[in-house]
Amino acid sequence: MTLLRLYITESWPQEPVCEWELVGPDGRTASAGESEPRHWPAAEQTEFVLAGTQTVWLTTRLPRAPKREQDRLIRFALEDQLVQEPDSQHYTITDRDGESARVLVCARDRLRQIVSQLEALGRPPRRAVAEVQTTALGVEGDWTLHCGLTQAVVVGVAPTPFAFDLDGVSPPPLLLTAAQQARDANRLPARCVLHCAPGAPQFDIAAWQETLSIPVEEGAPYQWSAATGGTNLLHGEFMSDKERMAWLRRARPVLWVMAAAIAAELVLSAGQVLWQRGQLKEARDRMQTVFRTAFPNQPIVDPAAQMRSQLNQLKRAHGQLGDDDAIALLALVGEVLGGDARDALDGMKYENGRLELTLSPRVGAQISSITQRLNARGLTVAQQGDNRLAIRKEVSQ
Repeated sequence: MTLLRLYITESWPQEPVCEWELVGPDGRTASAGESEPRHWPAAEQTEFVLAGTQTVWLTTRLPRAPKREQDRLIRFALEDQLVQEPDSQHYTITDRDGESARVLVCARDRLRQIVSQLEALGRPPRRAVAEVQTTALGVEGDWTLHCGLTQAVVVGVAPTPFAFDLDGVSPPPLLLTAAQQARDANRLPARCVLHCAPGAPQFDIAAWQETLSIPVEEGAPYQWSAATGGTNLLHGEFMSDKERMAWLRRARPVLWVMAAAIAAELVLSAGQVLWQRGQLKEARDRMQTVFRTAFPNQPIVDPAAQMRSQLNQLKRAHGQLGDDDAIALLALVGEVLGGDARDALDGMKYENGRLELTLSPRVGAQISSITQRLNARGLTVAQQGDNRLAIRKEVSQ
C-alpha cells in the first residue's frame, strides 16, 4: 500500500506548494519532492505532518475520567497555558504518567481547513502528526535544534519540544533567555546542536557560540520525512469515514456478541413475563375458588376486596377491629410518626374506611417522608395541600 506524506506549513494552502514524500509498499521512500497538489504522485493513502508552531505540546495534571468528560477537563487544566480560547482548540493526549499527561494542542479551525482542503483534492487524510512530537530527541544534556526555512523545533530546553520562528541567522531571543535562565540555575547544556534542512538559513556557528556561551555544533541535515511515529491528531470529529468503518469492522465480533446477549435477555425477559402472567392468573383463579367456598351466595366482583370486607365484618361481629377501622389506621400512623407523634395532629376525620388527618406545622414539613413511610405499610395515601393526608387501607390484588 502506497502512502503520500505531506509537510504542511502555516502558509498552505494559500501557498499551494508543499514538500511531500511517497512511501512504497515496503515502507521505504519511493520518491520525494516539492510541488503543487496537481503534481503530487498517486497514492492509496495520505497523511500529513503539521509543521512548526501550528501545534504546541504541553504538560498538565489531568485526572482520569470518562471519555465524554475528557475534553472538558483538558480545557480546564490547560486554560492558563493557552493564548487562544480553550474551546477553539483541538486536544490530543499523547501519553500519561499517573495523573500527569502530555497533550498536543492545535487550532480546531486550522485542522478543519487542512482536512477539508485535502478531501476536496481527493486526498482524504487518514492520519496527521505534529512535527514537535516526531522530531528526534537528541542526546540527553544537549540542546538540539531542527531548523527549517522559517521555523525551528528545539529539544531539551523545556520538558517537551516546542517550535519558534527564526529571525535571520542570529540566535533567537527565546533561546537567549533560555540560556540565561539555565546559566542562573547552573544547568547549562553540554552543547547546542543545529540540524538544518536544505535551503535553511546558514547560521554563523562561531557567533552563536559566542552569544550563547555554549558550545555550538552543526549536526546532520534535518529531514522532516526521516521522523516517523507520533500520535494521530485525527480523532473525534476529524476521524475519516474509512477509519470509522475500519473501527466498526474491528468491533463487529464484539457487537455481534453484544447483540446476541441482548436478544437472549429479551427472550428470557419475555418468558419471565409470560410465566408471571400465568402465575397471576392461577392465583386469581385460586382466590375466586376460595371466595366461592367461603361465601357461596355472594356474586364475585373483586375477590380480594370482597374477602377483606367480609373478614372485617366477621371481626366486628366478634368484637374485634377491622384493618380499616379508625383505631387500626391511627395505630399505623403512630408507628410511622414514632417520637414525633405527640402534638402531631391538628385535626382528624374518619368515614367509611377513610381517615383524613390535618398535620401540625412542625410535622407538616415532613409530609413527603411521612407519605412514603405510610405507603410502605400498605396504606393508600393522598396528599391534600401542604398539611393534609387522606388514608385508606390498600387492597392487595
